[in-house]
Amino acid sequence: MELKGKIDLKQLKKFIDEGLVDTVIMAGIDLQGRLYGKRLVAKTFYEHFQGGIATCSCNYGWDMDLVLIPGMKFTGWHTGYGDMFAKPDYNTLRAYPWFEKTVIVLCDTCTEEGELIDIAPRSILRRQIDKANKMGFTPYMASELEFHLYKENFDDARAKDYRDMEPLFRNYGDYSIFRTSMDEWILRIFRNGLGDAGIDVESVKGEWGFGQVEIGVMYQEALDMADWHVLVKQGIKEMSALNGLTATFMAKPSTNDSGSGLHVHSSLWNRKTKKPLFWDKGKEHSMSDTMRHYLGGMMQLSRDFQVFYAPFINSYKRYTYQSFAPYNIAWGGDNRTVTFRACGSGPACRIENRIPGADANAYLALGATLASGLYGIENKLEPVGDFCHGDAYELKDAPVFAMNLPDALRNFDNSEIAREILGDDVVDHYVKLFAWECERYFREVTDWEKKKYFEMS
Repeated sequence: MELKGKIDLKQLKKFIDEGLVDTVIMAGIDLQGRLYGKRLVAKTFYEHFQGGIATCSCNYGWDMDLVLIPGMKFTGWHTGYGDMFAKPDYNTLRAYPWFEKTVIVLCDTCTEEGELIDIAPRSILRRQIDKANKMGFTPYMASELEFHLYKENFDDARAKDYRDMEPLFRNYGDYSIFRTSMDEWILRIFRNGLGDAGIDVESVKGEWGFGQVEIGVMYQEALDMADWHVLVKQGIKEMSALNGLTATFMAKPSTNDSGSGLHVHSSLWNRKTKKPLFWDKGKEHSMSDTMRHYLGGMMQLSRDFQVFYAPFINSYKRYTYQSFAPYNIAWGGDNRTVTFRACGSGPACRIENRIPGADANAYLALGATLASGLYGIENKLEPVGDFCHGDAYELKDAPVFAMNLPDALRNFDNSEIAREILGDDVVDHYVKLFAWECERYFREVTDWEKKKYFEMS
């Protein structure tokens, strides 16, 4: 028996007994979409912790660089920073092959009694999937994820204050086989490592920017896709670091280079018949009523949920004119200037949401996509504006979404629909998170300000 792909507890016991596994990673998902948890000695895990582990609630009470956020109801000094519970989902147990003799299991964040905690990103997505199931749908999703690679390791990058980083390559390599042949040494490590973890990589390609790469994985049911996505990000960062490189999923790591997006593809299938529900050759643009209303919900609620697609100050610097990043709320077919793309045919018919950046929390981005689509079906919402055949950047009457985090935050905070779908406690918790991001940014003196004002003011 080989330690590859998904495994079950019986196989894990055999691997432990044979000395093939000595470490089990138990990992929940934090507010930023990162893994948190513990590495356990495999034998200890099997004998004592199969039901889960306790972790501090501070994991849901701090920002990207672990600064504690004041004023949260769920956690804080007023609560004593007690425990929450990471409960394993054994459907996710798999080899973690870029580390020797290691497996990983992803966990739901629960109370000690095993109830899902509402604010947990995995809970938010789970509840939208449950709603889809009750409506008779099975949601399928896929992510296309872009990122930048640099030749420095993380210690060197930090020592340079992340300035003047040397990209893996300094030419435009979008779709170039020759360019990616020069970097196949690391791209092959990514593909094979993720494949050995049981994640079906569809393709890896060069992207437009210097040192920029895109990776796509095969279409899956929604929760599986989010789980794959978080492991892809974690794996690429770790495999890069193990090979002397730095990978970043910042939406816009450089002013003069292209941003990195997360394109979320989604479709609904009939839960009983297992048949796709979006394609209808007899309808305009071959879109079924279900697909049209799903798109209408995504479009009409794109501003309500934009903070889940673009959660940081930097996220909004990706939205620039004729950059292949979205610029306004428009839709079309095979058209990379629109925000929502209706693409594919037959079983492959789907909607591509191009708003999220690579920095988004996949569970929240996929959850918001699904939630808004289901709301559109329930309320028979129509797409915004006409089908765009040309350059969507030139549309004069297309509404725009927020171009900065404070505006997006106000839209989310004031959205009655977001509060109806998620609940006030969930919305209020994330409002505190995003407000703290804004507060910290606006009190920081930046290099841009010094260059502009120091000498001439």
